Amino acid sequence: MATTLRQHDQHSFLAFPENKLAVAAIQRLAPLTRRRMLQFVTLVGPPGTGKSRLARELIRSWEAKRTDGKIIYVTASEYAAQFAEASAADAIRQFQIRYRKDILLFVCEDIQALAGRKETQQQLIAAFDEVTESGGCVLLTSTTMPSGIRRLSSRLTNRIRGGLCVDVPLPGASSRKKLLEHYLLSESVRLTKEEIIEISQKHEFSPRELQGLLQHLKASQSTSRGTQLSSSEVLEQITIREHYTLPEIASATSKVFGIKISDLKSPRRSQSISTARQVAMYLAREMTDLKYKTVGEFFGRGNHSTVIHACKKIGSLIETNPVLAHNVELVEKRLQNR
Repeated sequence: MATTLRQHDQHSFLAFPENKLAVAAIQRLAPLTRRRMLQFVTLVGPPGTGKSRLARELIRSWEAKRTDGKIIYVTASEYAAQFAEASAADAIRQFQIRYRKDILLFVCEDIQALAGRKETQQQLIAAFDEVTESGGCVLLTSTTMPSGIRRLSSRLTNRIRGGLCVDVPLPGASSRKKLLEHYLLSESVRLTKEEIIEISQKHEFSPRELQGLLQHLKASQSTSRGTQLSSSEVLEQITIREHYTLPEIASATSKVFGIKISDLKSPRRSQSISTARQVAMYLAREMTDLKYKTVGEFFGRGNHSTVIHACKKIGSLIETNPVLAHNVELVEKRLQNR
């Protein structure tokens, strides 16, 4: 039988067979756990499977306890960017105090973003050690198992393996059906039983993608003047939902970098605009099946070699520039949460 965890989001968190081990692990990190035997947990799974929702639930349970210690929530790319800024400002000691002293709960998401960042990994390992040695807890999330993360240090991999590493897979057909029915309780979206079955059986959506789908259908139905969408029309909407568009990518990029969409498509070549434009081109190639020429034309660049250069440059820079990597991640999250 499905159970729910308290949430302050639009939908309560629905526990189902595929995520029950992750839910149990989070409960063992709860602040009121007696005789705590577990301090370090890593949730591993594809984007949208509920790892962040579980992390937020854990944070809320610690906040409700109202203790004097600190609760840290940071993405790996944010941590890397802040460490880079601290290094440049000769403020590493202050950075270390912020992430090591008096911490009850340390949550770090998307640990795979630290691949290749040796010094940042060393700082994070030291922070984890100090937190756990003082009795605090650590929760990590990742899209990939530690052994599959390229250029992740053996020390960090061993720290993760020394705790509990829990797989959070995509929900199966039965769980997708329960999720759809659960989400429909609070959404003004009309779906027949046949459509619910067809969506859950034929499409391997994550919980976040199912929520996005319902939002997409809600918007479509609100303009259909009360006409019930047929099953074929619902599935057509799903096909549309699975693809990002160039205007969506340009919009998300412009918001993160604080510039206008028109700037991305203009001939202007200032460093801030050029970097944002190259990021948009890079993501257009990473997140769509569009050709270089099509991407170039959209951004006012007729020569496809410009797009190729942008993709190579950004792909290389995100390996060494944590601030840029964090901005790219922010654009991706905006698109995923559209």
